[in-house]
Amino acid sequence: MTDDEVERGVTATMLDYCYLLDEKRLDEFVELFTDDVAFEEGGLASGKAHVRGKVRKLLAMFNRLSHHLSNVRVERTGPTTANATAYIYAWHELLDGRHLEIWGRYVDEQRFEGGRWKIARRTVLMQGARGLDDLALMRVPLATQSAA
Repeated sequence: MTDDEVERGVTATMLDYCYLLDEKRLDEFVELFTDDVAFEEGGLASGKAHVRGKVRKLLAMFNRLSHHLSNVRVERTGPTTANATAYIYAWHELLDGRHLEIWGRYVDEQRFEGGRWKIARRTVLMQGARGLDDLALMRVPLATQSAA
């Protein structure tokens, strides 16, 4: 597999994550993860079954969702492994009609197995949010600026 094929495959998995989540297609969504996945989004979910349960509860909170992915960077780390980061903007309509927006980053470790790239580890980092004050997401780390 060439580096370009790795980049296209890893990016496709990240895009499929957004697409399937927005359409609430949970069965197909969980197939984007390895069986031993570690998923960190306001608490660690270990394993595909745990991710399914966590995401099922989250999806039940929303009427509609729209995730937008950009600034994807992929680094091949081995014959069947790669790291990736991407910026994310996510709009959510809560059941009561309120809106929640999140700006952040996905940080992935992916593995090629079963004929496609799958998420082995995902960490969701938040840069900012609007509409809900008590989000328990980790923040994007920022460089410390020294005083001049």
